[in-house]
Amino acid sequence: MPTYDEIIVTSLFLGFMLWEYFSGVYLRYVRLEKEWLVDIISFGQLGVFKPIVMFVAFSLGAFLVPESQNTLEDLPFWVAFLIVFLPDDFSHYWIHRIAHQFPSIWPLHRTHHTATVYQASISFRENWLWFVVMPGFWWQGLMVYFGLIEQVLLASAIIGAHDVWLHNGSTWDQALYKKRFTRGPIKIFEYIVNTPGLHRGHHGLGRGAVPYGNYAQTLFIWDVLFGTATFNKGEIPEYYAVTNSNVMSQSWYYHLWWPFVKKRPVKQEKCDEAS
Repeated sequence: MPTYDEIIVTSLFLGFMLWEYFSGVYLRYVRLEKEWLVDIISFGQLGVFKPIVMFVAFSLGAFLVPESQNTLEDLPFWVAFLIVFLPDDFSHYWIHRIAHQFPSIWPLHRTHHTATVYQASISFRENWLWFVVMPGFWWQGLMVYFGLIEQVLLASAIIGAHDVWLHNGSTWDQALYKKRFTRGPIKIFEYIVNTPGLHRGHHGLGRGAVPYGNYAQTLFIWDVLFGTATFNKGEIPEYYAVTNSNVMSQSWYYHLWWPFVKKRPVKQEKCDEAS
């Protein structure tokens, strides 16, 4: 039976996609069928790999510290919530940053950036291995072992719902950066919380892009503290993709199931051979 966090996140995921459809987002940005396949199958893979990882983490807790099950359940609710949420969010900032900065880790996260649009359906677009290495799922499973299941559900609902909102295809927020009475508050808000205006730059390339920065998941303060923040006032990047055209041309199943699916050789023009 689905838990309430799964119901909330799935409802928002589908709801934002419906809103984007009826508001004309999909007409403005036409995509190939294979892109949609990666988005939808990725969402299904999340539902498979997250509980597996959490179960393994729970089992490791039982094996390594067998006397510690439910030892944190009597903590005040909001103290326990912060114990769950803050390390989850902080660790995601670092695994995300490492994935962008180290070529050996990049293929695990690369699929998320092969989307040629910025819209809600790409919220959980990932290679299957990314769901395995994400430290937040391991942390949540361990926290369930320590008795913080309610706090894990709430943190999961907040992070998941925020992630869907973060990737929505609307550009209405651009007005907030220009209007006299909203540009100040939005600037303060963005020092703490990640927004679509900040994150779309991270997804982009060309003018207005921030491919090596703005790594935060939910709290943008991590980028501020560690010097990777770029406040781009919601600017829309020139385009969305990864720089390697060979990767962009690969099959949908390569993006989902690398390294089990190998890269196909792609014919290149002579002028591209050195790039």
